[in-house]
Amino acid sequence: IYLTLAISLSAMGCGASHPDADSASANAGTASTNSTGQAESDKAVSSDTKVKEEEREATDESGSEGEAPAEFRCSFLKRGGVSAEATRGGKDDWQPPVHEKSPEEREQLKDIFQSSQDGKLHVLFGNVKPKTFERILDAMFSKVVATSETVMYQGDVGDYFYIVKSGSFDIFVQRGYDDDDEEPTETPEPTKVFTAGPGFAFGELALLYNGPRSATITAVCDSEVWCLDRTAFRNLVVRSAEHQFQKYVSFLEKVEVFQTLSESEKASLAEVLDEESFDDGEAILYQGEQDDKFYIILSGNAVASISGENGEVEVMQYKEGDYFGEIALLTGEPRKASVYAVGTTACVYITRQTFTRVLGPLQHILQRNLEQYAKYQDAINAAPKDQDQSNDDRPSTATLKRTRTVAMLAGVKEHKVLEAAVAVGEAAQDNEVDKVETLADKVADDFKKPQLVTPCEAFRVPSSSMTIFGGVVPSQKFTMNKFIHVGSAVSFQEAGEDRCFTWQGDTKVKTLTDISVVCQKGQKHQFDPTPNQDNFFVNVVGAVTMYGVFDGHGPFGHLISLRLVQSMPHHISKSAHDGKDWELTLKDAFLETQRELVEFCGKEDVNIEASGAAGSVLVLEGQTIHIAFIGDARVALGSWNRRDSRMIFCSKDHKPDLPEEKARLEAAGSEVREIEPGNCRIYRPGTNFPGLTMSRAFGDTACEGVLREPEYHKFLMQPADQWYAILASDGIWEFLEGEEACSLAAKKLRLKGPRETNNFLVSASRKRWAHVCADYCDDITSILVQWNSAEPPKDANCNHQLTVSVKEGVAEL
Repeated sequence: IYLTLAISLSAMGCGASHPDADSASANAGTASTNSTGQAESDKAVSSDTKVKEEEREATDESGSEGEAPAEFRCSFLKRGGVSAEATRGGKDDWQPPVHEKSPEEREQLKDIFQSSQDGKLHVLFGNVKPKTFERILDAMFSKVVATSETVMYQGDVGDYFYIVKSGSFDIFVQRGYDDDDEEPTETPEPTKVFTAGPGFAFGELALLYNGPRSATITAVCDSEVWCLDRTAFRNLVVRSAEHQFQKYVSFLEKVEVFQTLSESEKASLAEVLDEESFDDGEAILYQGEQDDKFYIILSGNAVASISGENGEVEVMQYKEGDYFGEIALLTGEPRKASVYAVGTTACVYITRQTFTRVLGPLQHILQRNLEQYAKYQDAINAAPKDQDQSNDDRPSTATLKRTRTVAMLAGVKEHKVLEAAVAVGEAAQDNEVDKVETLADKVADDFKKPQLVTPCEAFRVPSSSMTIFGGVVPSQKFTMNKFIHVGSAVSFQEAGEDRCFTWQGDTKVKTLTDISVVCQKGQKHQFDPTPNQDNFFVNVVGAVTMYGVFDGHGPFGHLISLRLVQSMPHHISKSAHDGKDWELTLKDAFLETQRELVEFCGKEDVNIEASGAAGSVLVLEGQTIHIAFIGDARVALGSWNRRDSRMIFCSKDHKPDLPEEKARLEAAGSEVREIEPGNCRIYRPGTNFPGLTMSRAFGDTACEGVLREPEYHKFLMQPADQWYAILASDGIWEFLEGEEACSLAAKKLRLKGPRETNNFLVSASRKRWAHVCADYCDDITSILVQWNSAEPPKDANCNHQLTVSVKEGVAEL
């Protein structure tokens, strides 16, 4: 059954994560099927008698080995039917081949499976058990491929799957025919669709189907590949999956709430269960969280606790086969208790949306034998009735109306504050203003100038379908959310203090892109007069999505960050390079944003000698992620795949103690001074001013050598990759390093989605600030983007959703 799912994914192109012999040809308009050149296969497996016999059988069907010419042999051969086949050698006495490897080779091969950017490796092998995985490593063998040697021909049939060990391979597809076409009079030239380097795989459909290759693959240079035959894969992986499936079915038979399910319904449910492991003391659920997952303990133990006036009290213990969260399948209400693992614990789980899709609403199933489930009667009565699947996770109409009213009132209240401040400013312009003597007076005076605190129409990006950024309002208190400016024609829903925007965007990502934004006021001291100095933006222009976070500092950091979140998308979209060279596009946008900032602040008498902002920008264009940053507003990129949870990249702070940064600053005439071990600051020579902490930042004009040119990186994300990005201010990163943030986020994303995960990261950061700095806490901003999210979309017709708090108000642009 799991094989059937994998076959379906591969046939649809979902299992392939890069445009190689399978997915590239699918992207180019050809069927995604694949196979190996037999001449090369014979040489590679000559030492294995059983494999040779199987290969000869395949050779007898596809033609003589000696027929392989140097040119493309597929020409316009009719494509044969593609179908799954019975497992050969599937008897209990079948023994997997063992090919000797050095310990170093074995570790290298294992590392490829664990860290490759090729998502198909995780789709094919991600769910196998450790013992089975070791046997797969045993069954693989290496093969040397010479420059220009072809390892597979389009149209051939083969039995081997390849992973590039070293070197690279060009992948060619010959287009222009399908199963119903007559043979053309002219043979079109093959087209190169991808180059596969180390860690990338091709030929995966040969593991599942008896079908022709969909591409020709040739070595660019002397290369080496790891090979696996289909027979070994089907016996090792498929039979293991069958055993796992039966285990899930037997667990479901023990679960009381599912007793009324038929055997076929239990089988359908077992097919869609997911598995997750938890360490001792790790929270499986948090009291107050909102999710809709139901858990069954596969192994280990857990305890449930409820927090109250007397602290946290243990109320329930769970063992193997026990379950919890069944009421979540009915209502999706916030969790009433926290559940913690005792020892290493493994659970399987299912969401309400998936359960409903497979079997229908749970309340209908429970009603088959309602007397047996009298304890669920209240939950059944409270559950939404006959909801459409796409609305399964939405609040009730009454709740929606109530929360929308609360949000609108909050928005009106804060918006009126802003309008009142602007009105006062307009009136004050006609009168003599008293000399400002304190920072509080200066901040208050700035709110009387609309050009400083309201959106600038000149920065609007006309082609943008979605624009959102933070505003500034006076008198904000600790933990208050950012005031929001929105320019969008997309639909949205209100849920409590949140607004969720949904839209159908132009994207190559397979499923939902789920975005969460949190931007909250910190607490410098009890009488801090400055608003939240952090800010953010999200801007969508066609197939390009831009994300940015700016961490303001100094007396007027809030004004600078407000200017930057508007001007940066404008300058990116207006770049002379037009996105053709994204490194130059982003470099020019950063420099032009600084130039405009200096000009604007000079005109408006805003002193930016010691006020500025760190900034990070992430752009997704098609499948490519572009990252540019200055200062300490970091960007982390990671994988949330269960079998591949890792940090892919995390930016480094630009500090004056770095040798290259220090050399540049001193060459420009600034002084870098170490005020304590590991803490360097930048000064004008012979003075104690300004004491800047970052060697690259917007603003900060007092010292020469402070750079605005960003550091740039790019990454190719495949359509099915389960990746995520965190763009955050120093409020997150001060006490949370990239590796730790990614380790905390990956599992949370799988189980809770980006909204709960982002709130968790913000809460964890704030607790660390409190522990280390007592009452002091920096402003905190975090954008969390999850690609190919497992969460159900709020709107079934959308492929993007963005959730942000509008508690403090929202204004339409």
